[in-house]
Amino acid sequence: MTTPKGLETIAEKVAANERLTADEGLQLLETPHTEWLKQLADKKRKSVVGDTVYFSNTFYVHPTNLCELSCPMCSFYAKPGWKKAWFDSPQVAEDKIRQAISQEKATQEITEIHIVGGLWRDCSLEYYQDLFARIKNIDPNLHIKALTPVEYHFLSELHGISVSEVLTRMMSYGLGSLPGGGAEILDEEIRKKIAPGKITSDRYLEIHEIAHGLGLRSNITMLFGHIEENHHIIQHLIKVRELQDKTKGFQTFVPLKYHVENNALGKRGKMLKPKDMKRVYAVSRLMLDNVRNMKVLWNYLGLEEAQEILCSGGNDLGSTAIEEKVITMAGGIKVKMTEETIQKMIEGIGRNPKKIHSGHRYELDYA
Repeated sequence: MTTPKGLETIAEKVAANERLTADEGLQLLETPHTEWLKQLADKKRKSVVGDTVYFSNTFYVHPTNLCELSCPMCSFYAKPGWKKAWFDSPQVAEDKIRQAISQEKATQEITEIHIVGGLWRDCSLEYYQDLFARIKNIDPNLHIKALTPVEYHFLSELHGISVSEVLTRMMSYGLGSLPGGGAEILDEEIRKKIAPGKITSDRYLEIHEIAHGLGLRSNITMLFGHIEENHHIIQHLIKVRELQDKTKGFQTFVPLKYHVENNALGKRGKMLKPKDMKRVYAVSRLMLDNVRNMKVLWNYLGLEEAQEILCSGGNDLGSTAIEEKVITMAGGIKVKMTEETIQKMIEGIGRNPKKIHSGHRYELDYA
């Protein structure tokens, strides 16, 4: 692989496992040498994690899409009286999980329950205590990956207790790890435009830090392709990297492609700044030298695109995403995904599929 002129120092630093600067990250985001960048990131991926690509069989529980916020970039939220609004009691959620497990049992085992929803007062700690107890009653081995820092901040204010106390109680109910949603872009100017009312970047990261201090691992996302500039992406990556230096608690970085369907921001087409997905993934792999895993969500990107991006630094293809609604309501890919299909996608690029779930991945080779 011939290094383009002007990028020799970056290539040398990557080969020597030396940390890239913000300026170097910005240079990579703006280089016209996309194929070289992709190959550099893939080589880095191979040196860090080898040829294994992870996936899981996950059932999504969205207790409600009712939300006190009205974020312009969100296609998920609803207000009381809207036709698309729902609120599922713990009993209803339990029934859905049992039905899904029964339907999937013949061909694939569900091992993980992923829970996220709107900010709604009826989804209190008592609600989650009941819900988690029902999930563990179905199968005590089901791993519960639940709620974003935005939701934990909401619960903290709702109950008048610290986030640490909220998380401690949730762990006693059965919480196993945190998903990474709600990060958007870690820049206050951008957040005020696309997610006004949400917690600040500092608060978002602080809650991850609290979770890590309690022994919880978490993912962290980045929503790109809306109104952010390249320097905002690099700033986001630097902030993730800095906290990972401190806590080592992030298991996976998850870039998310912004979808324009069914939300207010998507109607402001002239404001939007679409990004090259392969470039963003590749730069993320190269900048985040201390985050081992990079998730490529096929339902955000498309099946073929997901395969291609696995060759741009990714090593995790997400999950079967049964009953996922956040991205499908924004125009994401709507296909029935199975373990067999995921395995074939991974094998189709010459890589080795491995099914995992958040409960055991950290103790084995997904740490």
